[in-house]
Amino acid sequence: MRTTRATLAGLAVGAALALTACGTTTTSSANSSASGASIVVAQVTEPDTIPDPVVDGSLAGYNYYYNVFDRLVMLDADGALQPQLATGWESNEDFTRWTFTVRDDVTFHDGSALTAADVAFTYQQILESPESQLLEYMQVLESVSASEDGSAVVFDLNAPFSPWPSITTAVSIVPQAVYEDLGSEAFAESPVGSGPFSFVSRTRGVEYVVERYDDYWGGAPEVERITFQTVADEDARLNGVLSGSIDVALVSPSQVAGVEGDSAIDLESLISNGVTFLGVNTQAGALQDPLVRKAIVHAIDRESIVENVLAGSGSATSQIVAESVTGFAPSVGVAEYDPDLARSLLTEAGYAGEPIAFEYATDGRIPLSTEVAQAIQGFLQDVGINVTMTGMDQASLSGRIYGTMDMKGLFLNTWAPSTMDGDMPATNMFAGGANDYTKSAETATLVATQRTVSGEERVAVFAELAALNIDQGLLIPLYSPQTVYAIDPALGWTPRVDGLYAFADTSVE
Repeated sequence: MRTTRATLAGLAVGAALALTACGTTTTSSANSSASGASIVVAQVTEPDTIPDPVVDGSLAGYNYYYNVFDRLVMLDADGALQPQLATGWESNEDFTRWTFTVRDDVTFHDGSALTAADVAFTYQQILESPESQLLEYMQVLESVSASEDGSAVVFDLNAPFSPWPSITTAVSIVPQAVYEDLGSEAFAESPVGSGPFSFVSRTRGVEYVVERYDDYWGGAPEVERITFQTVADEDARLNGVLSGSIDVALVSPSQVAGVEGDSAIDLESLISNGVTFLGVNTQAGALQDPLVRKAIVHAIDRESIVENVLAGSGSATSQIVAESVTGFAPSVGVAEYDPDLARSLLTEAGYAGEPIAFEYATDGRIPLSTEVAQAIQGFLQDVGINVTMTGMDQASLSGRIYGTMDMKGLFLNTWAPSTMDGDMPATNMFAGGANDYTKSAETATLVATQRTVSGEERVAVFAELAALNIDQGLLIPLYSPQTVYAIDPALGWTPRVDGLYAFADTSVE
């Protein structure tokens, strides 16, 4: 392994130098092993809030939590549900009560036994924490309790909800006694989980360090220590893997051509669980007319954006649910690129060139966002749609999309459900959620319906929702981006479709 103790020592020096510029929190583990493989993982960012899994729901935070904590149900690398703390689960006939049998051989890192009461406490704590970002997952949860014999946890919901098992993949279980004793902030500084790795230290803005938990119920990992290093700059991430100071890093698709064939790294890519889309404020100006919105649907050449802007690193789509996510409907194809049809629809609508605002972020969540926005502008102008472009930083755009909800017309956005289920994006965008600019009772009804059925019946409802959206242009999906990783060739790590870093099963040469 090229990442050695010497490398980590160098990183520690860098971290020490950084202490003059940022606050730090460090808690040493008493069980640090003197031998074993250590790896460094470059994270683009760290959680905006304290890294408490009861409060924080960020992708950056989940990269820590998937290694330090367990959940009732886990997602494998392909996004499929697998048992973890739960050995099995079942629901009543209308999906309003779910019962999960809990393993009886699990210990937390402090040696205490994990019980169904800890599971129930964790969910109850989320319900009682107004600042928790996980509350959005809990809207249907009425109550949670451990069974009388302590073998199971029971969830009672306030409405039918067939995808409830997917929600449990987002909740990391904490020990009730420790969490109640420490409180949220102190627990974040010295977390105790039951996962394959235990917490060592955290330096804000620099790194988060964990080490192998030898008594892990699923078997001790091969990797001994992981340093999650915050590296925002994409060139620094790639150069780190090339030099051997970093073992795993997310890289931009535009960087791939320059390093293909380099023996110092392996490149792994997969289509992500997210969808980049054109949001539409259906109450704004000309966008109130469904004919204008439908014209936009057919004016954009999604395949051209993927091939010419993203260099082939993506997959065109007209569904808000990515292909790897439950709810994707194979029967619904990509909306046809037909500029003549778009012009005809605009004529029928009586569109006379009224300006339509188009807002986008110039940095942040969407790679090559400015280039994508400019390509869309070109396609719309080609059919006669007058768009006025406004670029801004990601924080400002996100604050307006989800906070003030005052988008002026069109906006470029993306969504990737960490639960790998289509309910969350569907609810948020079509049924009164935080990103619902559609104001459509018809789509809200379909979203409610998919919660009452399962299997192919549920996929059929998602297909109906996708077809309705294409016809009315309520929201315009564009593509699922390709995620590319640079990896040390000695590391046997499999990228996950949900974009998380999990190392329980990682091998090292």
